[in-house]
Amino acid sequence: MSALIPSRHAARTRPSGPDGLGIFPSSFEAALFWEPLVAAVAASGLWIARNRHPRGKRLHDAVPLPHLALASATVIGYARLGVLPHWVLYPVVIIFVAGSGFVAWCYSLLGTNLSPYPEVVPDHQVVERGPYRYVRHLGYGGAVVALVGLGLALQYWLALLVLIVVGIAALALRIYLQEKLMSAELGEPYARTWTEPSGSSHFFW
Repeated sequence: MSALIPSRHAARTRPSGPDGLGIFPSSFEAALFWEPLVAAVAASGLWIARNRHPRGKRLHDAVPLPHLALASATVIGYARLGVLPHWVLYPVVIIFVAGSGFVAWCYSLLGTNLSPYPEVVPDHQVVERGPYRYVRHLGYGGAVVALVGLGLALQYWLALLVLIVVGIAALALRIYLQEKLMSAELGEPYARTWTEPSGSSHFFW
């Protein structure tokens, strides 16, 4: 009789992938996770590489940290530490793609101001059109959504925790440096977005 009752340990394990080692039990699910992730990381890496030379006044921040967090979270997933329900994979892949797409859209509104680092470029213009009238660092909200989706897609809560903690810490540092640089270099036009009624919200970065 006892042989028919699964143990608590067995209930919290998940079948290995097709290679016996993978996080995902099927090739389809592995592709569902890895293909959008590899595309996003490749696009991000290419963008950083193309903009490695400063165009203006630049501060360096923790750009590599999210990538290191991603590598650590993946290792945690393969180590099977802190299992989450398997069904979370499908909705959270959509969340990750949606968050990444939102980041890309927000960044497209910045035009030539866009940089992988906190930077003030020649002829820098304060962007106040569209959603940037109300939220100053709009794209970073999408980045947090993408990190949460990615952590849940790995289906291990410890991987999710690593991505959230490291990702938010890196973004907080980026925001601090960006505010410091923009305020010093752009002065009144940037500060005005906090004081005018139509400017960026005081409560949303």
